[in-house]
Amino acid sequence: MMRTILQLLFLALLACPAWAQPMVPVLNWEKRSDWVSVKTDVTPGAVGDGVADDTAAIQKALDGVNSGSTVYLPPGTYRITDTLALRGPSRGGVFTGVLVVGHGRATRLVWDGKAEGAMFSENCLSHGRIVGITFDGRGKAAVGLYHDRKCFGTEVDHQHLALLNFTDAAIFVEPKAPYALAETVFANCLFENCRRGVVFPKFNDYDYTFDGCEFRRCETGIVCVHGNAYVRNCHFEASRQADMEIFGEHGSSVRRCTSVGSKTFLASLNGVAPVTVQDCHVEGWTSPEGAVKLGGAPAMVFDCVFTKAPGKAPPIRPAGGRQIVSGNVSAETEAVIAPGSARVYEVPAERRKGVVRSAQQRFLQETTAVPTKVFDAKRDFGAKGDGQADDTAALQKTIDAARTHGKGAIAYLPAGTYLASDTLRISGADYYVGGSGFRTCLRWKGPAEGTMVAVHDPQRVTLENIAIGNHDSGTMNNGIDVLQTSSGKPSLMAYDGVFVFGMYQKQPFRKGLWLRALGHDSVVLLRHLQGNLHLVDSARATVLAGVSYEGSIVVEGKDPRRDGFLGVLTRLGTITTHGLYLKDNHSFVASDFYIEQADNGYWLEGAAGDPPGRVTISSPKLDFTVPKKDAGQENVAFDVRGYHGQAFFGPIQFYPYTQPIAKFKVHHQGREKLNFFLSASCFYNTALEVRKEAGLQVLLTGNTLAGDRPKPGQFQAEDTLPPNSLAGLAAALDDLRLLGELDLRWNHGQPAAAAPR
Repeated sequence: MMRTILQLLFLALLACPAWAQPMVPVLNWEKRSDWVSVKTDVTPGAVGDGVADDTAAIQKALDGVNSGSTVYLPPGTYRITDTLALRGPSRGGVFTGVLVVGHGRATRLVWDGKAEGAMFSENCLSHGRIVGITFDGRGKAAVGLYHDRKCFGTEVDHQHLALLNFTDAAIFVEPKAPYALAETVFANCLFENCRRGVVFPKFNDYDYTFDGCEFRRCETGIVCVHGNAYVRNCHFEASRQADMEIFGEHGSSVRRCTSVGSKTFLASLNGVAPVTVQDCHVEGWTSPEGAVKLGGAPAMVFDCVFTKAPGKAPPIRPAGGRQIVSGNVSAETEAVIAPGSARVYEVPAERRKGVVRSAQQRFLQETTAVPTKVFDAKRDFGAKGDGQADDTAALQKTIDAARTHGKGAIAYLPAGTYLASDTLRISGADYYVGGSGFRTCLRWKGPAEGTMVAVHDPQRVTLENIAIGNHDSGTMNNGIDVLQTSSGKPSLMAYDGVFVFGMYQKQPFRKGLWLRALGHDSVVLLRHLQGNLHLVDSARATVLAGVSYEGSIVVEGKDPRRDGFLGVLTRLGTITTHGLYLKDNHSFVASDFYIEQADNGYWLEGAAGDPPGRVTISSPKLDFTVPKKDAGQENVAFDVRGYHGQAFFGPIQFYPYTQPIAKFKVHHQGREKLNFFLSASCFYNTALEVRKEAGLQVLLTGNTLAGDRPKPGQFQAEDTLPPNSLAGLAAALDDLRLLGELDLRWNHGQPAAAAPR
């Protein structure tokens, strides 16, 4: 009887009205000078009363868009009767740096058009943002946001969106379009009462990051057919088919997610794309086929908890392959993983544990800070932003005004190109410096090798939505784009939507964002950074990169004090010399570090006098361009020059550019000891080649081969790590646990219980 009452209460909770569950926040913007309001800046303007037809007014604002434009929807309910379309330039090409922005749950688009229509369509957006809008299909519209790609798009962020009541998909990427949409973020978004949440079915729909989202009462929350995805800190509820179906061509991950009352939590049915499932709590799944269905690709599953099982059958059902597991719990079933053809490796727990506390834990934020008072560089201080005038003095006055005011003020640079002949300086506390996005460009016209922006001892300061010294802003002779330093005082700095030099340039040591001599009380949050990242003697600081694209990461410095943490969640490196240069035996952790079209992979360098280092990297894909025949160069996956300590790599998909068989090379020099673990990885038409000196020990565990098998002797996939030595992998899992703990603390305001560092 008691169980029946509890079940009824549980079902009632799932059926409760939307107002009783978390919603996206209200964003209390102050209108900016370059924002085009659909109510006041077009004629006739939109009404926003939920009764008038506002389609024509909003479409008129969209028709006026150019690169760098912002279309602004003030609070209101906008009734639309036809698809709103953001169309590309008449001669083709893309719009870059476009922002479509509303006030979160206070800005609603409601559908009153034909059944099965789409509410909003775009075919041209790149390096843009769609922020703070509630789309309500009213059970009539098929699609909320339709990405119909007429040109390749990248780095499109979806933030604080609610998509409700769609008969097909809340967000849909057209599979028959000529181009794809890649490097896309969904942050703090809600999907409710839709057949499917987000559907991306194309090849090259790669690197989709879902962070802090919630999916309620959909048939399937996330559908990935050919691309890959990183899903973290998301909550799923009552999915009728599955929370996630990820059938991607390259590796994916699901970390710190929760699920209540869904049929299936995850179906990852692929033989070539490794998957990681970390610290997920699943309650009350209903499928007799299990909560987690895995294909034949390698998998790493750890710290997951399964409760309120529908029976005694194990929740994890692998279809062959090899699984590395640790710390998973399913107390009500006969086992956690179904026995069968899979080979399972149990890694004993070390010091740390998972940080998710229950399947009821949510991550959607109902409140968030936005800039308060706006100090406008053009309107208030006379900056031109025309690419001709020297705007240094006006920009510094704008920054100083926001710093003096504090309290969340912003030094705002409307879209434009601003010339600076001297270093702009950011210090102080509690304010923002930023622009409209990719088309707010800061260009250097000062002395050669100068620094464009210097940040010193910031306290709760954010630099956002601005391009500083990147290639698209023009050729420049400065030495550093942004330099952050410290006097030893506590500091907290965030970079969000900052574009510095590095993308496609193959110049890893030039320009970009530099962090120099940051102390133990310095915290740097790279929420969205594009370009080179260079750290010098900053191993005492906490540096956490949520989303970081392109260029190279360089870490160096002889300071032996290394009690901080450098971690990356989503990272992409393409058309670069190496994705990572880890010098002087520094340590580094990355949960999803994707490399393709690169000359090489990872450079690890150290010397005998350096403290031992530890590197832990999971890589959804590692792929190289074909070297030119006359260049005499080799593609080297791991170039190790005296680095010593421990290195953990995996899961990785080794994916060759050349066919049928390519060699992934480990080249090692040095006599200092390095234990090199390679685990849960898939060699797709590849063979491993190791050239080493005495110091290297290669330890293989749980790897598989896919594709055309090479000739005997070309490939080694079998284990070289003895089963009784699996405890050696525990340190890598602890690195990933600590990365997750810091992510929840600094990006989601959910501190975990104290644990040893």
